[in-house]
Amino acid sequence: MMRIVRTMTVMAAAGMMAGAVVAARPAPVRAETRVAAFHLHLLRSTPAADSTVASPAMVQLWFTESPQLAVTSVRMTGPHARAVRLGRVRAGAEHSVTANVQGHLAPGRYTISWRTMSRDGHPMHGTIPFTVAAR
Repeated sequence: MMRIVRTMTVMAAAGMMAGAVVAARPAPVRAETRVAAFHLHLLRSTPAADSTVASPAMVQLWFTESPQLAVTSVRMTGPHARAVRLGRVRAGAEHSVTANVQGHLAPGRYTISWRTMSRDGHPMHGTIPFTVAAR
């Protein structure tokens, strides 16, 4: 009888230890996530995505690392897909780029389109929609 109790106690302890080891392991990371973690990503922007703002004087984009300025482009289109004139793209603080908006923007829906490259040569791009409110 003692032997059965001891065997059951040892088995229960081994099961608890195995459960603790499994629980302590980090969750598996998908291959796409691991690869994407090494590439530059947009962190935030001014104007922010899907925001409603007064006519902005400039566009600023912050990235996870400094983008390659020589191949970075920022464009903006407004209502009826009309191009908005922007100044040249400049390096900003904290891994950002900026471009001045040339003139005042009329109320409506706008889209910022950006394209750049990270240090590893991987091209990245995206769009940021926002709305300019009526005064």
